[in-house]
Amino acid sequence: MKNFLSINAFLLALVQTFNAQILQSDNFNSYTIGNVGTDITATTPGQGGFYTDFAGGSNADAQIVSIDAAHDKSLQLTGNATATGTKYMWKNGLPAAWAARTPGNDIIKLNVKLYTGSVTGGNGWATVLIYNTTTHKTLTGIGYDYASQRTIGIGNYTKTTTGVTGNYSFYLEPNTYTYPPNTWITLSCTFNKTTGIATWTPPGGNTYSPSTIDYIPAAVGQDPFEMDFVSVASTGNTVAHITSFDDYTLTAIDSAVLATKETVEEAENNILVYPNPATDMIHVQSKSLITKIEIFDVSGKKVNIKLDRDKIEVRDLIPGTYIINIETKENKFSKKFIKK
Repeated sequence: MKNFLSINAFLLALVQTFNAQILQSDNFNSYTIGNVGTDITATTPGQGGFYTDFAGGSNADAQIVSIDAAHDKSLQLTGNATATGTKYMWKNGLPAAWAARTPGNDIIKLNVKLYTGSVTGGNGWATVLIYNTTTHKTLTGIGYDYASQRTIGIGNYTKTTTGVTGNYSFYLEPNTYTYPPNTWITLSCTFNKTTGIATWTPPGGNTYSPSTIDYIPAAVGQDPFEMDFVSVASTGNTVAHITSFDDYTLTAIDSAVLATKETVEEAENNILVYPNPATDMIHVQSKSLITKIEIFDVSGKKVNIKLDRDKIEVRDLIPGTYIINIETKENKFSKKFIKK
């Protein structure tokens, strides 16, 4: 199986070389720590060409920060500590990049890492949304719900039971899949212009799309106009949520590339290590039976750990970066984590 994954990875790279195009991407490492925007009315671009639209906010609500060594710099948003208020950040240029895409690449795919933040409670979302141009349809979007600590997907559909068309949100995993504060998670979503179908892939690895019995795609033929990082406060909220984003990539692909990429990513996404950074305990979540776990420091020295099923005690480790090697019946994986 390991060889199979390696071959697939090679094929994926080969296919993407010819059939995919990066539309936008950023890892924020070239930015300066501090404020991103120059104003909060989306008049003048700030670092990296980002525009900030923060009604009732300030420039300090969008920061370049360094949360941990493993992720270097990232983009941090601070939401409103009220029951209302939405803050948006975006770069211009997506329409031109989309128009210049390789013919046939009618699927837009977003990959992004999200840090769930240090504040618990309250109501609201942290999301990355891809809109169309004039009707403000969310073609696809993905993010994190603060109250439930679950991942959500957003897309433009018509609900068959009511006939109402709009931007609907969906929980992407069972309610047993929650992601606590101070956790990096990897998210992915797509929108197919030809079919109007959106898909979402949360950290658990299973790709979700609503049943066409219940929801009919309502954005067929629409082109992406803008991708926004968004912080939303909702009814009953009193907490200024702080969330970070990193390593985002927007790509135009065709159905063949999408199928190949999902095959390669599926096994990796089925392994989850959290919280990261960790203080006392880390959890290892896998859809396959784990047969072996080992932890090594950056010098390659194996360290002693206490393993209790899916929990590993790390309170005695020296603060720093570590590699956790995880073996299942089918594969071997390596992931980084930070001990605070």
